[in-house]
Order: sequence, then structure tokens, then C-alpha cells
Amino acid sequence: MLFSIPEYIQLRDYQIKAIDEWFANHQQGLLEMATGTGKTITALALAAELYRKKQKLNIVVVTPFNQLSSQWIKECRNFGLKPIKGYQNSKVWGPQLDEAIRAFNKGFTTVAVTVTTNATFMMDSFQKRLKKMDEETLIIVDEAHYFGAVKLNKSLPEGIKNRLALTATPTRWMDEDGTNQLIDYFGGKVVYSFSLKDAIDRGFLTQYYYYPKLVYLNDEESEKYVEITNKIKKLYFLSDNSSDIKESMERLALQRARIIYSAENKLSVLTDTLRKNGVHKHSLFYCGDGYYKEERQVDAVTDLLRAEFDVTAQRFTSRESNQERDDLLRSFENGDTDSLVAIKCLDEGIDVPATKHAYLIASSGNPKEFVQRRGRVLRKHKDKRYSIIYDFIVVPPNVEEISSGEDDYYNVVRAQLKKEFLRFKEFSGLAINGPEAENVIWELKKEFSLMDI
Repeated sequence: MLFSIPEYIQLRDYQIKAIDEWFANHQQGLLEMATGTGKTITALALAAELYRKKQKLNIVVVTPFNQLSSQWIKECRNFGLKPIKGYQNSKVWGPQLDEAIRAFNKGFTTVAVTVTTNATFMMDSFQKRLKKMDEETLIIVDEAHYFGAVKLNKSLPEGIKNRLALTATPTRWMDEDGTNQLIDYFGGKVVYSFSLKDAIDRGFLTQYYYYPKLVYLNDEESEKYVEITNKIKKLYFLSDNSSDIKESMERLALQRARIIYSAENKLSVLTDTLRKNGVHKHSLFYCGDGYYKEERQVDAVTDLLRAEFDVTAQRFTSRESNQERDDLLRSFENGDTDSLVAIKCLDEGIDVPATKHAYLIASSGNPKEFVQRRGRVLRKHKDKRYSIIYDFIVVPPNVEEISSGEDDYYNVVRAQLKKEFLRFKEFSGLAINGPEAENVIWELKKEFSLMDI
């Protein structure tokens, strides 16, 4: 089988448009496409068209994680390619890649493809091999927002002119420079955008109901939150703009974020929600990397599901091996495992289309994170007509006693609520029950002058 689009794949109009726009931008560009809209298929169809035009093409695919790379390898094979698994065991992929480069450069083969990971891509051994690749090479970077980071951005080869970036969220959170560097490398612009709203409206993703759940920090957590905030403010107003000060602020900000991730009352609100609505098959629980009392939050939620609700629940974290995770996804898909309790391993490109109920127990203010998570849940599945998302929104206690906009505590609370409500706005805006969801936080929005969100 030659490298071509399989007969069973019929490209959608927006995929064809995306490919055309990439070619029109001198074979460079970033595709901003919502999770679940076929970025991988679009990219490989684009590569097939480039191969048809050139009759010779070397492809390098880069993804953040092993499992996502595995999915790319599988899809490459559907297009008639024989990809090199360019990660994990360098003693295996190193010689294979050397031979593929030699064969391609000497004209013994007209097509080659290597799938690797960000971590391997940055290694000197891989970078040296990149330098041996000629101008007939196409680099495809999936979940490309990672490459706004300085170290990863520096690893992008200037010698390769055919460049394609894929992501649902090209804008890096609080990193304008990184965003600009990323876009600059990939042709200077987002050449095509297909939003989540577009995908839902046209039936490529499921519609969804959105239920925000208010979670109040306890007194101890609230005091700690304010204390850390005051420390950050003091450091911010120091004239010393040294790296040590910045690192201290980042460390404190992380400590503060973990208070939100790990708020003890989340487990109580989750328990009440499950008692009221029941636990359904194909439920996904997103946790933070913090603790509930003396136990990891992900373990506490798993234990709760098993002990109180008699649910077949399994952890899906970095502590599970790749093989274990593959087995878990299959078990979840066929219904043998009722629920997956994850931290971050499901955020990027890993398919779990059977998911119907999602519980966002821990979410940051980073749009990349919560947009990816919503996309995971909205993928189409034969047994799913719509999806349901529960979002745990953290609120400091005693907000009804705060009345002065001049008060430090008021401003701390307002800043925290603003982060949470920005996520709420993103989620409720496209939900079937958006106006109903709005009622949950209406009074808080008025109290803290956040009506514009």
C-alpha cells in the first residue's frame, strides 16, 4: 500500500480547508482545531498531499507523551506508512533512524516517517540526526503549545522548512513571548481555526450539560491562602527583580494553587453529588496532585468510589505503566471498568470517547488544561447522546461577611473567584443549560463586581 488517504476516510470540508490554507502559507502554519475534530487525520492527509506533489517526503512527528505517539503510529499505518518508533529504547530506534535517513537521502526510498516524543526530540542524539535530514522533510508537532517553552522551542530545527503545528489551544497561558515564538516558527500565523463551538454546532462533538458545584475552603485553608497571597504581594513590590525572587513567587503561587486543588470539602461535595445523582458507567474523575488529609486526592476519590458506591474504579496516573494504561482504556471502553480517576495523563490527545460523565474535581485557571479536558469528554460515541460535566468551583468561606472593596481579604477573594469564573464562563457559554448554570454563581458575581464574566 502506497502512502495515501485510506478509502474509508472522507475528509470533512473544514479539514480540506485547513490543508489548503497550510499550502497557501508556503507549507507552514499552525492549525487550531478543537479536540476531537480530527487533527491527526488532517495532518496525515496534508502530508499525503505534500508527498503527491513532491513524490518524496520524510516525516517527523513529535508528541508530548508515549501513548499519544502510539496513537500516531497506529494512524500512520492506516495511511500505508511504516513508522519508526523513535522513543524509549534508543538502541533500537537509533540504528533504524540512521538507516532510514541514509536510504532516503540516497534515493533508495521515497517516504520515511519517525514518530517521537518531546523528551526524545530534545536529546542530542535525536537533534544530531535531524541535522542530517534534507529539505524534503516535514515536521509535524502535535499539542504544539508545549513548544512555546524556551528549551523545547530551541530544539526546533531551522533547516526544515515544511512545518505543521497542531493544537486546540495555541495561546500559552501567561506566556505571550512563548506564544509568539511558537507561532513565528510555524509560519507566523494560525492558518486555520475550527473551534469547539463549530464542532458542537455541526455535530462532530456532543452537546453537554454543565453543573457547577460550589466548594468552600475551610477556615484553616482560607487563612493559609491569604497568608501565602500576602507573601507573594510583598515579594512583588520588592525592587529586587532577581531570579531568586521570581522563583520564590512561583513556589508560593504553586503552594497557593494546591490549596485550591486539594480543598478538603471537595470530597464532601462530591459525595453529596454522587448520592443524589448516582454513579454512572463511563465516568471520569479529574483530580489534582495534592492530598486529602493524609492521602493523595486521586487515591481518596478512588477509595470513596469503591467503598461507598461499590464502583469499579481505577487510577489513571503517571504511576501506571503504559501497558497498564492501555489496558485501563480498553476496560473503560467496554464497560468492565466503570470509572477512571485521573490526574493529568488524559489531558493531551488520548482518546476516551465513551466518557459520558466528567467530574472536574481539580482544575486550574489555565485554559489549556480545562479546554483539553472538556474536549476529551465531548468526543462522539455510539452509546452517547450528550455529555455531563460537573465542575468544582472553590470559594473562600464567609464571603457574605465581606463588604468593602478596599479590604485586602475582599481583593484576595475576588482575584480567586475571577480565575474560577473565567473557567465557568468558558464552560457555561456552550452548555445546553447555560442560563441555569449561571444561577449558581449569580449572587457571587454581583457581590464581587464580576458581572462582566
